[in-house]
Amino acid sequence: MEEITIFEQGRNNLINFINAEYDGFDQRLLSHFLNSFNELLDYREEGSHTKPKIIFTNNIDSIIKIVPKAYKLQVFVDDDASMFNSRLKPLIAIAKKEWCIYIENKENKFIYGICKTLNSIKEKSLLNHISESSYLRDRADKISCIVARSVNDFEMELFSTRGNKIKINTALNPNKTFNNDETISEFTKACFSKLRTTQKKLGEVQTMFKNIFTKVIDDLNGAMCVIVDKDYKDNGFFEDGIWLETPISFSKLFTQSKSYSEEKLQAFATLFINMLNFDGITVVDTLGRVLAYNVFVENNMNRTKNVVGGARKRAAYTIINSRRKHIVGVYFQSHEGEIFYKSLVKPKVVKPKATKTSIEQPKLEVNSPIDKTEPKDKPEVQKLEVEDKIVITETVESEIKQDAES
Repeated sequence: MEEITIFEQGRNNLINFINAEYDGFDQRLLSHFLNSFNELLDYREEGSHTKPKIIFTNNIDSIIKIVPKAYKLQVFVDDDASMFNSRLKPLIAIAKKEWCIYIENKENKFIYGICKTLNSIKEKSLLNHISESSYLRDRADKISCIVARSVNDFEMELFSTRGNKIKINTALNPNKTFNNDETISEFTKACFSKLRTTQKKLGEVQTMFKNIFTKVIDDLNGAMCVIVDKDYKDNGFFEDGIWLETPISFSKLFTQSKSYSEEKLQAFATLFINMLNFDGITVVDTLGRVLAYNVFVENNMNRTKNVVGGARKRAAYTIINSRRKHIVGVYFQSHEGEIFYKSLVKPKVVKPKATKTSIEQPKLEVNSPIDKTEPKDKPEVQKLEVEDKIVITETVESEIKQDAES
C-alpha cells in the first residue's frame, strides 16, 4: 500500500496569507501558483539555478511610479490564468540580474512582464523600495501587492505591502531556515565598523554591499568572506592566497565625491563578486577594503570533525574555532542555500558604576506639636533647637508628665 504525504500546513498557510494580504486574488491564478511552487524553488535553466522573484499586483503602474528610475516591460496579455506556466518559463529565463517578473490582474486581464529599477548600485533595489514604501502600505486596500521570491532550494519568502511576511519551508528539517536579509545586514555593519565618514555616505556604501551580497546569494553557488581588523597583519594563517598590492577601497569612491564614477563603482563591484565566486576565501577589513582572494587555510580535523558539509564549510569553522585575534567575523554561503555570519568579536562587558546612596533624615520643625498617638513602646529621640542650645527629650508619655509636674 502506497502512502502519500502532503505538507498540508504549509499549503494552507500560503493560501491564507495570500487571501488575507491581497483582496480579490484570483483563485485560478492561486491554483496555478501552488502547482508550480516546488518548480519555482528549484528552477534550472540549462543547468543554471535561477531564483525567480514574482510581483503579484492589481496595479503595476502605481508601484513603478513610487520607485525611482523604475522601468517595466510588458510581454504577454491573457484573458484568463490558464497560461500561467507557459508564460512564466520564458520570463524566468530573462528575469535575472535584479529583474523581477510581474503579474498584473486587472479588469479581467492577466498581464505579464518584467521590471527593474535602473539606479546606482549604491541605491536601494526595486524590492526594497516596495517593501519599505509607506505610500503603498497606506493604500493597501486599493493597491494590492504580494512579492514571492525563492530564497533557496527549499524555502520561499512572501511579503505584502501591508508589512506582513511568511516563509514556506519544504525541508524535512524544520530548523533549517535562514534569514538572509538579517545576515547580510549584520555582515555589512561589521565590514564598515571602523569607517569614519558622514551618515549619508556610510549608508550609501552599506547599501552597496547589501546589493552586492544579494547578487551573490542570487547568482553564486557558494561564497566565503572573512572580515579582519583594519590594522590586521597576517602571520601566515592566510598566506596561501592572493593579496592585493593595492586594496580595493569602496569607501573612497564615496568619500571623494569629485572623482566619483558610477561606471568605476559598477566595475569594482563586479570584480568583487568574481573574487567571491572564485575558489577559496575573500578577505576584507573593517574599513570595507578588499585585501585578498583565493585564500586557503589548513583544515583542523580535530576541530571540524563534527561539521556536516563540504570543504568550504570546514574552512569556515577552522577559522571560527581558531580564535585568532583581529579576525572579526566569517560570512559563509553554500550551494545548497545555507547562509550564516559568525561574529568573532567578544562583546564588551560594561561594569556598572558604583553609586553612593545617602539617606536624608527628616527635619523636625521648631515648635512642632508632639504627637501623643505614637506607640508607647517605641521611644523617639528628637533634637530641638531652643535659643542656640540643643535639648534632648524622649517622647515617652510618663516622662512628659513628670516634667510637667516639676
